[in-house]
Amino acid sequence: MLLIVGEPIVAYQRDVTDDAAAAFSGPWPSGSPAICAYVAARLGLATTFVGAVGADRHGEVMREGLRSAGVDVSHLAIRADEPTAWARITYRGGERTFEFHVDDSAATTVTSADLGELPERARWLHLSGSALIFGGTLPDAAFEALERARRSGARVSVDPNVRPESLAPELLERLRAAIRAADVVLPSAGELGALGIETAELTAAGAVVCVTDSKNGATVHAPGHPDVRVPVEPVAAVDTDGAGDSFAAGFIAAAADDGDPVTAARFGAQVAAAAIAEHGPMTATFQGLQAVR
Repeated sequence: MLLIVGEPIVAYQRDVTDDAAAAFSGPWPSGSPAICAYVAARLGLATTFVGAVGADRHGEVMREGLRSAGVDVSHLAIRADEPTAWARITYRGGERTFEFHVDDSAATTVTSADLGELPERARWLHLSGSALIFGGTLPDAAFEALERARRSGARVSVDPNVRPESLAPELLERLRAAIRAADVVLPSAGELGALGIETAELTAAGAVVCVTDSKNGATVHAPGHPDVRVPVEPVAAVDTDGAGDSFAAGFIAAAADDGDPVTAARFGAQVAAAAIAEHGPMTATFQGLQAVR
């Protein structure tokens, strides 16, 4: 079972990628950890998501989005007194800008009690760095899940998914600790350097590092092997939101089968291409890719 602990966020986004006036569409089920869970389940991986939503319409959208893919949402808590986290995605100069409304939301209220015995039952635990840096009790619960899963023999992957310059020192240290404890690290280009971590340091400790770099593809750094570049899959991009999370889900799904990181990265690239060919971060069905895996 793949266990993912993190923040579910509904998103409102514009349908154009420039500065022109345009209406927002949504709410779309989203949030980095939730997107990864959705895609992994669509690919046929038994996936459980631990998080929290409010007792509101946004929470219903989030639950249904995950459930539609086959994600086990029995541990997606409903908080009566806090709203579901949400975000607005806009474009400035062709670049995406995220306006998050996560603080004081249900997403930040996950505790150790919500984990139950799931970390001990998991075969693989995946964390997005975002779960380790938002407020409330979520970061402590996410890091506890990592520690317990490792002690029980699960493989652990971490996608840093943060901007280090915006983090307090104590949050940076926890994120660095999570990355150094992972078996698989899935950063975007430049993230590890910004965190003061060298790829060679992680591979020397036995971790696989797969660095994604948008249209430049991905590079797999595996202990004892030469680096391998994996190109992107050609596709007409419709919506790139969640591309990295979809790549991570594909990587995990393939690596959980045979463990070869290059094969996993190639499959991740296929999955990411299928994801960005659809509008909305949790809408693609990935038909045909399950058999490929």
